[in-house]
Amino acid sequence: MLFQNSVKKIFLKKYKKQIAKLKEKYQNSFKAEKNRLICILNHDIKTPLHAQIQTIKMVVDEKFGKLNPEQKKILSEILNSNNFMLEIVSNALFLMRYENEKPELKLEKIDVKNEINTCVEMLKNYAGEKSQNIVVKAKDNIKINADKILIQKIILNLLTGSISNAFENSSIEISVKEYRKKITFQTKNKSVYMTKEKLSSLFQEKKSLSDFNQLGMSLNLNIAKKLIKAHNWEIVAKSKKDNSTVFGFVAKK
Repeated sequence: MLFQNSVKKIFLKKYKKQIAKLKEKYQNSFKAEKNRLICILNHDIKTPLHAQIQTIKMVVDEKFGKLNPEQKKILSEILNSNNFMLEIVSNALFLMRYENEKPELKLEKIDVKNEINTCVEMLKNYAGEKSQNIVVKAKDNIKINADKILIQKIILNLLTGSISNAFENSSIEISVKEYRKKITFQTKNKSVYMTKEKLSSLFQEKKSLSDFNQLGMSLNLNIAKKLIKAHNWEIVAKSKKDNSTVFGFVAKK
């Protein structure tokens, strides 16, 4: 037995580099194949969804003739359903690609308010569907050290989650504050009170279709959580009994 162990150690020591190279080659090959699959899914699923959305939108906008109220209501619901499905697919594919490649962060000084305004404009129609008003309370020229693409994804996903979670006919407040060497970003809405366990579950990956009603929001928040942690920031999630919920993060300057 001692002889066998000695031979094994000598073999592993001698061929350690070759084994490491084979392992790296296999992992890279697997990543490349998975990335190829993601690209195929991205094209084969998102392209027809985009086409359906554009066509239905043209019909709803009465580009091909007048609709009666019932027809317009049904088609609007179909359009919303397609947009919801596109959001889920886009987020799922983004998460697959991000976890497969784990890209290095390209850090630079980003003006937070500029990114907020961009995201608010992108989600204006979504908030409008629920008769929600988005209020931005942020000073100009607050800079944060972040990856420009990912910081926009973080803000976009936190705000989307806040809109999804909030009551209709309510306001959503976005604030950015500087205190000492930290910057706090928050979205605050009016919504149903949640326990810590319930709130925490919103940021977890959903494993079953029984969670389908929260699937879209949880995908947004789960991605935001991963990207916040990638920046080594602290995630913020609070629910108070005055029916207010806060999603956000605390970052070092």
